[in-house]
Amino acid sequence: MRRIALAAAILAVAGTGLAVVTGTAAAAPVDASLGCRLYFSDAGTGTSPTTWADTFTLSQSPASPAAGQTVTVTLAAVAGVTNGPVPLNAGDVPVRVTVALGGAQTGTVTLDQAAYPAAAKAAGVPLGPISATGTYTATAAGTVTLVVRQVAFANSTATTYCSASGDRDHKAAPVDTPVTASAVVTPGPSGSASPSASASASASPSASASASTSASVSPSASASSTEAATPAETFGPASVTMKCKTLSTIRDWTATHTLTMSPANPGYGANVTVTYTFDNGGKNGPAPIAAGDLKPTATVKLSGAQSGTVKLTGPAYGAIAAQATVPGATLTGQFVASTPGVVTLTVADILFDHPQVDTECNKGSDPVTSPADTTIVARFTVKSTPATPSEVTGEALPKTGDGGILPVILLWGTALLLTGVGALVVLPRRARRRIALE
Repeated sequence: MRRIALAAAILAVAGTGLAVVTGTAAAAPVDASLGCRLYFSDAGTGTSPTTWADTFTLSQSPASPAAGQTVTVTLAAVAGVTNGPVPLNAGDVPVRVTVALGGAQTGTVTLDQAAYPAAAKAAGVPLGPISATGTYTATAAGTVTLVVRQVAFANSTATTYCSASGDRDHKAAPVDTPVTASAVVTPGPSGSASPSASASASASPSASASASTSASVSPSASASSTEAATPAETFGPASVTMKCKTLSTIRDWTATHTLTMSPANPGYGANVTVTYTFDNGGKNGPAPIAAGDLKPTATVKLSGAQSGTVKLTGPAYGAIAAQATVPGATLTGQFVASTPGVVTLTVADILFDHPQVDTECNKGSDPVTSPADTTIVARFTVKSTPATPSEVTGEALPKTGDGGILPVILLWGTALLLTGVGALVVLPRRARRRIALE
């Protein structure tokens, strides 16, 4: 995957408005300037402040829904942002939009355009029109207002967040834009609104996970404090076989795996701890490993109501003899559950980090050149009520390595791996030397 920087210059581009489709409620197209910042690895407070000027239209269909109906919301932009100095492939920069509801109904709706740009783009040219959509369920009769709160261009290595004009942390502290719309919701067939006046969770993925261990909370649908807990679906303990690659050797690795999360039914803004265990790490190669030289790590993908990845780490192993079985391990990591709804966790990669040679394991036929997600999957539900103080605090974890939430970055080159049925490890960012193989 290409590393790109949308921050090079998000230039203002104005254009004409889009036609309003019959049966769709929309405000008139509005020329607006949004402030933006670039976030590498979706972390920190952002860099490279820029301005994106465009012509926007916010609409919803049906134009006047009845309570209980599903409403489709669309944000269109005429020109789109301007690419930075690196060419892009089609679909490299998915668009994600947060729209806040107000008036008769409160909450947020997430809009998505997964295939953006629609075609490959050269450096320094506009990426093209935007049309991001999402849905919510109308629940209360009356006038509902919609306002675009945040737009994110979610490239896997550099995400750009935009909100109202001005320079600020647009990821953690977005400000409502002037792009708005409104519609009148009529009573449902029964003549009354449904019990809840909150927006339903969008079916499309929402804001990527925050790297901060503090509550990076996006406003969410209001809900009763008695909202029922949904049992979490943890994984295992269960036997899973995957491929591991050490240097040019690929072997099977079978172990008993478990994937859990805590708390399992938190409010939004909670600091969630992900725990992954396996009972053995495969067989070591022909060379002994010194104490502290081998460290297990893993990457867990988030999908559903929230997207992103979580880096898990475990303590370094003690000394391991040649041809001995590598012991099992417990790996942990944390992320902020920022969006209500069902969140799916999938173990994408297991890495055994060694200063001279690495081993990588996943479900790919070649774990390094063609990695594939494992079948180790768990799910839990984030409630639409705010997290309690104890959920926000979470369980403190040691700061190790890169930590936090990281995008999936494809490996460049070939990983060096121990020969034998071994655990895989990604090359650390430090000098390495090849070891002689028997």
